[in-house]
Amino acid sequence: MTCRKLKKVLTCNDFDVETVSKVVLEALFFKAEASFRQRAITSEAANVSFSHYVERAYKHRPVKIVEFEQPWQQCIVYLDLKREECAHLFPAGKVYSQAFHLGGQGFFFSAQCNMDQQSSFHSFGLFLGMQERGSVTFAVNYEFAARSKPTEDYVIKHKGYYKFMGRKAVGYRNLFGIPWTLFMSDESNYFINGVLHIRAKLTLRK
Repeated sequence: MTCRKLKKVLTCNDFDVETVSKVVLEALFFKAEASFRQRAITSEAANVSFSHYVERAYKHRPVKIVEFEQPWQQCIVYLDLKREECAHLFPAGKVYSQAFHLGGQGFFFSAQCNMDQQSSFHSFGLFLGMQERGSVTFAVNYEFAARSKPTEDYVIKHKGYYKFMGRKAVGYRNLFGIPWTLFMSDESNYFINGVLHIRAKLTLRK
């Protein structure tokens, strides 16, 4: 379940409050862990007769979100993709993230393998889409970053301003400015222990 749905369960009156609070808070803390810690917890839990933590295949990739209300509405979203997940995108695949929210509006990521229109090679693309249809207008400042070797810190790749109008998206067909083969190679700077770590900062513009 997404963090948003787990929080809704906390306010539901159909379950025992004490039991629900314990289970939901455990799940939220689990989601807040780093990927390697989640795998370790899942592995440890597999050795006991009963466990809350069961590894599952996601139709939409899970994200981690940090939300701020002051001094302005902002969210920082983390998306991790395994190397094999990225490999399966070639030559024209897409993978979508779970939805997350800013200012009451739903957003999602689309990671994909694109054919670069100018250089005629494949590349890794990342797009931010808004779920709402119709005449909704929503303006945000955005920043895309990824962890990179050798420091393994997040390095900003692109940032800007975009006004969403209905079901539109903003993004980059070649997020890292390199061909797909170099992005996926053993010498790639962007896979750390086999995982691509992406971060986006979104700030609501009034």
